[in-house]
Amino acid sequence: DPKAYVECLLKTYQKYAGLVAETFKGDSKFSACLDKSCREFINRNSVCENSLKSPELLARHADNLLKKGGKYESLDLEESLNQIITIFRYIEDKDVFQKFYSKFLSKRLVYGLSISEDSEGSMISKLKELCGFDYTLKLQRMFTDVNLSKDFDKGFQDVFKNSDLKMDFSSLILSTSAWPLSVPSCNFNCPTELKKAIDKITGYYNTKHSGRKLTWLHQHARGEIKASFPNSKIPYTFQVSTYQMAILLLFNDKDEISFDEIKSETALSGDLINGNLSIFLKAKILIENNGKFKYNSDYKSKKAKINLNVPIKTEQKIESEETHKNVEEDRKLYIQAAIVRIMKSRKKLKHVNLMEQVISQLQSRFKPKITDIKKCIDILLDKEYIARDEVEKDVLVYVA
Repeated sequence: DPKAYVECLLKTYQKYAGLVAETFKGDSKFSACLDKSCREFINRNSVCENSLKSPELLARHADNLLKKGGKYESLDLEESLNQIITIFRYIEDKDVFQKFYSKFLSKRLVYGLSISEDSEGSMISKLKELCGFDYTLKLQRMFTDVNLSKDFDKGFQDVFKNSDLKMDFSSLILSTSAWPLSVPSCNFNCPTELKKAIDKITGYYNTKHSGRKLTWLHQHARGEIKASFPNSKIPYTFQVSTYQMAILLLFNDKDEISFDEIKSETALSGDLINGNLSIFLKAKILIENNGKFKYNSDYKSKKAKINLNVPIKTEQKIESEETHKNVEEDRKLYIQAAIVRIMKSRKKLKHVNLMEQVISQLQSRFKPKITDIKKCIDILLDKEYIARDEVEKDVLVYVA
């Protein structure tokens, strides 16, 4: 539980910070010892197997606080955000926090879950004050994209308000460089009902921006569909992902569909189909019989609107693993860039001194491992950005 974890860290910090302030009158040596101890227990403790887990849990707690309709909405939000920053100051792997925070922010913005723009802006300002402009640049760009998208969508709606589109449809146009959203890894046959709207938006966008290309991220799209069942007096509204929509719309043409037919019609992967079918079966919207799926004609619910767009557990685990993998890839680039900057400035430097300076430059963002620095030095030697001194083999020289 991210909330319980952060509260435990905060309680421990407040206990000893109070002790230093009151008993030792804020003595500088005791304050330095407190900071050192806080860095240790916040980054390495019995809950986290390594220092990468603590920033992830802190980012998850921030996400829960900043989500609309969350169970923590009644808390003093500004005070809670300040508490996150208190812990964040001691986080060694600030790049891990940034990756997860960015991922969660993108979902809040795409799905309209932000508690308020002011609160989001407040948190970004706090991070910017601590870590600098570059740290929050992409976070701020996300808000710019969302506001520009609102203007684009209004223009589209004005032009096509009298068209033959039989649904309400809105889009978000997001820049690849700022958003941590990956291109779909699987194929997808978009339902005919949606394809017409997508084609119109793409055409309208091309009239505004020549030379640019739109890539549709269907895995992040969502919508609502009306569903009528023979033995129910009222129609239901299902809140679904686009993939779920594609599967359910197949039952407009057939009463019973096999797994292979769903795969053939939608082109989705087996894992995605299985995950979404499990949701439909659990909700009793569909019934499985001898390997075939049919809609439940006796379906009934106390609610008129049902949210089926819930995360699939395997997707959540994969997302966390991918985020950590992206952090590792980014670190290699940061280390290489630091090595080149240092060598360009110094021209000639001992191997051991170079490693010390790389650690010094990057420790405000993350603590680079010696093994990773050595690997990056070897990469730059192969690329001929740097070379070994012909006389002193432990000395590296910058190649202009």
